[in-house]
Formats: sequence, C-alpha cells, structure tokens
Amino acid sequence: MFAEGLRCVECHLETDLGGYFFGCRDCGGALETVYDEDRVAAAVSYQDWRDRADRSLWRYRELLPVRDESAVITLGEGRTPLVRLPRSDANPIAGLWIQNETVNPTYSFKDRFHSVAQSMARQLGFRRVACSTTGNHGMSAAAYAARGGLRCVILVDPRAPEVQRRWMRLFGATVIVEMDRRPPLENFVRDHGWYPSTYMTPTPVATPYGMEGYKTMAYDAVLALGRVPDHYIVPIAAGDGLYGPWKAFGEMARLGWTDSIPKVHGVQPTGANPIVRAFREGSDTVPYLEDPQTIALSIGDPTGGSMTLQAIRESGGQAIDLTDQEMVAATLHAASAGLSPEPSSAASLAGAWALARDGTIREGETVVCLFTGAGPKWPETTELLMDGDEIVSPDRAWLERLASDPESVGTL
Repeated sequence: MFAEGLRCVECHLETDLGGYFFGCRDCGGALETVYDEDRVAAAVSYQDWRDRADRSLWRYRELLPVRDESAVITLGEGRTPLVRLPRSDANPIAGLWIQNETVNPTYSFKDRFHSVAQSMARQLGFRRVACSTTGNHGMSAAAYAARGGLRCVILVDPRAPEVQRRWMRLFGATVIVEMDRRPPLENFVRDHGWYPSTYMTPTPVATPYGMEGYKTMAYDAVLALGRVPDHYIVPIAAGDGLYGPWKAFGEMARLGWTDSIPKVHGVQPTGANPIVRAFREGSDTVPYLEDPQTIALSIGDPTGGSMTLQAIRESGGQAIDLTDQEMVAATLHAASAGLSPEPSSAASLAGAWALARDGTIREGETVVCLFTGAGPKWPETTELLMDGDEIVSPDRAWLERLASDPESVGTL
C-alpha cells in the first residue's frame, strides 16, 4: 500500500515496482522493496495491526508491496502459533519458543512467499509463473497459482519427495523433474516472459516480492510475544527466510513500535554450509559448494546470498553449522513434544542448543526458533528416523499384557 519502489542494496539505484528479476540494471545487485515509512506511521499503528480481524499475513498490508487489493491471493497463511518448548535435560533453554510454520496451508513458510510473490505477479499483469524447488517451495507455488488462476511450471529436484510432486500436479502445475534447473528457469523468465515465483540471481532477493512475505514472520512473532525476542533462529539455504524477518525487525524499530532488534542467527548443515564458511572467514562473498550433502535437503543449497551475511552480522548474530545427527536429535525431541518438523526445520532448535552451550544464549533470554516445514511432507526422510517396527496383528495374550502392564511389553 505504501511501497515506493525497488532499491538496489549495492548502488542504491531506485526504480519502480516492476518485473525486475535479474538484479539491478546498473550493477547487478539485489533489489528490495522500499516503503514510505512516514506515511506508514501516519496511517497505522502496532495496536491497529493487533486489533484487525484479518488473521492472514495481509493484516500487515501497509508494509507489503501489493497496491491492488483485487490482485491478492490468500489461503489464510500466517498468524502461525508460537509454541513454548518445556525446559528439560535435552532442552536447557527456559524461554524457548517454536514459531510453527508447519501449520500454513501447504505446511511450510513458503506460503508466505508465494502469497505475496504471486499477488504481485497478478498486479503486474503476469498470468504464467515458474519456479525451481526441492519440494516445499514448489508445492506452495502450485497451490497459490491454482488459487490465483495462474499457469504454473515447476522444475523439481529429482530428490524431492514423491508425495509433494503429486500434490504439485493435483494443484494443476506442470512438473518437470530436472537436476540442473537454472538454465530452463532462466529461459522461461528471460526469453518467454514468465514470472519467477522463486529465486533468481543474485540471491536471496532477486525476486524481491516474495521475500516481503517472509517479513511477516517477525511481525507475527512480536505480536504473539508482546515484545521482541532476544534471539531469532532460522534454518537457511539461500537465506531470504532470514533476511526477511531481519528487515521487518528493523522496520518496526524505525517506526517506534519496538525498542530493539534481536540477534538473528542462521543455521546450516555441515555438509552444505556456504554462508557459514563466509561468515567464519569474514568474507562478503558466499562460496559455491560443488556437492553439498545433507539429510536436510530443504537447506542443502550449494550457495547463498551475501545479504544474509549482512543481516546476521548487523544483528550481532551467528552463522553456525550442525551435523545431520544433531538435526535428527532435535527432530526426535520436537516429536516427543508433539511437533512435526522436517530435519531442516529442526535445525533451528539444534542451533539454539548449540548457541546455549557456547554462551551466546544466556539464562533468562527469550529465543524464537523457526520451524519452516512439516515432516509428514518428507516420508522418505521420516522413514530414516524411525526405530523399530509397527506392531502387526498381535495375539490376544500380548494385547492383554500391554493393557495390564505396558512398561513390560516390548515388540513382538
């Protein structure tokens, strides 16, 4: 509503809210949406946001880029719950909250991205969208394209779960399984005029509008807590899921609605950690890893965005990496508390524990861990986490023993 245009984060060239998907025309830097914050402050308050009946992310419309309300595509995404994780031997942090994005319409935080990105596609007059995915991103893209009446093509990593690929097709998308997805994606966008509801280059915000949807996770967290957390922990691949909330925390502070910005931390697998490597080396350039390997496919990208490094450093946060075993342990602990993240999501919880061990998170501080996507969407991965087998057709005597003394009964 109050978006003024796009601005290059490198040379600060400003342009209109148009279809610019390959970065700044002068220097190639990433573009991001800028707002007239004086007009925002005059038009709305933090309390107004809290009081609105709309529970979707569009309650924050003043700081989203869509001007034409008739273009909005929504499935009720956003307003996800904060769930407090009890302190225990496994979880030493008393003030630890899970921002549970697994309850969005397609069970991941990608719904925030596509609600805003594809609404902008409609506002700009596009009717065809394309994206590249390892799973969650494509399923969400297909759902929002279906809702918005847009033609959708999805280039899918062959390692993506079959169940998600089927849902993409059920939503009406054309699914193309392809390991080297960048060339055909650029062909669709550059040569044939498709809208990229996905990542382009430079990462992470070369498609600037979807990232604005990720901002709303920070708005939701502050509204739910009633304050800014001390730490905000995000599993990262390219890193726009971290940059978006960091940008939002800054907006709220400049508007005078909050008095601080949390330390924002990024978590990656040890086998796919390009942003962590750049952070440790003090570099502004994120390396490209030839063969990233991890159970956490959603955050297994070979490279990422320098803007993510900027966000982490300016917030005073850390970029850390974890083993697959640490992420699996966090997934199992979350399951024991009734939550169902995929290992990529549980990386944020494992990261919180690591940051508590090294003293970065101190006693009494409030921590929000982002769970980005749901484990049931990844059945092949979930199968790897299981111990033992189901109980199949037990006899009556075994059932009687279970009923009378469940602690003494093992498997058949």
